[in-house]
Amino acid sequence: METTNMNSRLSTVTLDLDRINDFRKSQTSLLSATSDDASGQIHERLLMRQNTCHVNDINNYYYSKKMPLEGSYAIWNNRGGSGKTNLTYHLAIKYAYRHPDKTVLVVDMCPQADLSHAFLGDDEEGHDYVSQIGSLKKNPMILDGQQFIPRTISGYLDLYTSVGLPNNVDPRTFLFNVSKFNNQLPRNVYLLCGDTSLELLGKAMDLKRSSNTITPYTNAWRTITQSLRVFIHKIGERRGIKLMTFIDTNSSFNISTEIALTAADKIILPVSEDHLHRNGFEYLFSLLYGFSQPSSIYSYYRHYSFYYRADENGVKLPKIHLILCTASSINKETKLGINNNSLPKPEEINNCWHFVYDIYTKHRDAFEIHSNQKLSPRLSSSSTSSNDQHFTSSFNNHTNNLIQIETFEEFMSQYVMHINNESNIVSRIAVKSHSPLLAVKHPHHSHEYQSTAQTFDKTLNDIVERI
Repeated sequence: METTNMNSRLSTVTLDLDRINDFRKSQTSLLSATSDDASGQIHERLLMRQNTCHVNDINNYYYSKKMPLEGSYAIWNNRGGSGKTNLTYHLAIKYAYRHPDKTVLVVDMCPQADLSHAFLGDDEEGHDYVSQIGSLKKNPMILDGQQFIPRTISGYLDLYTSVGLPNNVDPRTFLFNVSKFNNQLPRNVYLLCGDTSLELLGKAMDLKRSSNTITPYTNAWRTITQSLRVFIHKIGERRGIKLMTFIDTNSSFNISTEIALTAADKIILPVSEDHLHRNGFEYLFSLLYGFSQPSSIYSYYRHYSFYYRADENGVKLPKIHLILCTASSINKETKLGINNNSLPKPEEINNCWHFVYDIYTKHRDAFEIHSNQKLSPRLSSSSTSSNDQHFTSSFNNHTNNLIQIETFEEFMSQYVMHINNESNIVSRIAVKSHSPLLAVKHPHHSHEYQSTAQTFDKTLNDIVERI
């Protein structure tokens, strides 16, 4: 019965090319309108919302369903240079090789689009594929034979946040099979290409999200925030597809990062011991979960924050699945005779990890339990203080049957993996050469280089085993 009703709702949605163009024209006019004539255009927009049949019913259907995925992981840290793009690239390739029967979707949500360039490379004339795709010079998507839309994350978000995804548009048409651009890469990896216009588009989406008067949605904040999650769901619900998703994110905690994080069920968090500090983790947990408030300003304005709005609008937050820590370069610098006092000392690093463990003991529901046991929906955690109970409803909490970690050592073994600094270097070389890790044709085939690459490959296997 539910499927029949859903098909009926879908059949009532008529979003043709003329309506898309009319909507965009009125949207552009409204965004630039003066205060004198804004009210008239707002009235026009409200009339258009009435004509956008059951878009919100469809969105509510997708939000209420469990993601039809093998898994969805956002690789995120709010600090630049932490290795997010490199890790996303290698994890996607390694997982695809280990699971040839599954479809691996990679989403580039970073405005620099470095991940997309790593996968697609340059054309035969040495021109960057990513910029050509974004500027419609290559592989545009043609809607109803007339309108050209870039097959990028920005192209999808612009279309979806304006009018929704038309019935005659298969979301798979936005994807690129990376093996067609680089035959060294697995055939089951598909890319939703990045776009350097994402940051600019984000400003427009933020304006739409904060005002229901300039979108066709009754809950613009939730609909726009969940736009990528809906895309992934539509791909994953295809018959016979076993979908695993990896999402590269932006360091800046802006709307594109929020869209990326809410599209994932779990987070893999890359960090470096060189930048490991309690304040960094405190800020990270504050941004996403609102667990710690470093100043009174945070508490006073928290209703503007992402975690508050997410809870207010019923948007689920992802759980931390794994923290990958690159070893400090202090030993290497010491060998070179460099005394870098800015690098954290071993005792500082240890104190930082104990701080993270303390966060875990107070907010276990923010961490994914590594178990095959099922989770029960929205139960309160006894370890959560009364001040933080407001935010726990954003999580699916644990049952008493799940394995409970009781010591710092158990926490570190379950949630933290270490990567040596040399592995980080060889991973960057592979990304720059657009190659899988062990297929890099390095100009200096030293034994040390090959040994380090093999060590990192084993680490990637260990990570995939935990996914």
